Amino acid sequence: MKDLPDAEEVYLRYITEFDDRDLESLLLTYRDGLYLFLLGYVRNEEDAEELMVDTFAKLAVDKPAFEKRKNGSFKSWLYAIARNNALMHIRRHKMEAVPLEEGMISDADTPESALLKGEKSRMLYKALSALKAEYRRALMLFYIEGLTHEEIAQAMGLKPRQIYNLIDRGKKALKTTLKGMGIDDAGY
Repeated sequence: MKDLPDAEEVYLRYITEFDDRDLESLLLTYRDGLYLFLLGYVRNEEDAEELMVDTFAKLAVDKPAFEKRKNGSFKSWLYAIARNNALMHIRRHKMEAVPLEEGMISDADTPESALLKGEKSRMLYKALSALKAEYRRALMLFYIEGLTHEEIAQAMGLKPRQIYNLIDRGKKALKTTLKGMGIDDAGY
């Protein structure tokens, strides 16, 4: 997914100059990936969309402080805010993590539809959905969002060493799942 190279500066400019174009550029850059990340937590497209909007509303209204040295990258900081929103939503609604239903894969023009084009992509998404939630989140943040292990650790609230283990175990579990689905030629 495309990243905004100067996202920290754009956000800091937004909270000092109150230019809505800055917030809009952050929204346009991060909304799709954030939506998919949140979908992994709440398992409902409407809730994920609402939480994504709530995350940006928090930036717009609360204007939480961001310090590059303390918070790592802007993207990992943003994902940590989104994760906290998702966890609060899950607690509030006493939700349980449930496997992603096959029917949730939509052919409509939604952010995830770009990732689901073609049968192999559908199979990969289905295989990812069968993984433990922690594996799925770590793999998506690493391979799809392009975050570093340290950034994923911040976004998921874990230690970098735990992320290395999650990604390694997640890749092995994904390989096993894909083989069980008859896909032996996937690159790992």
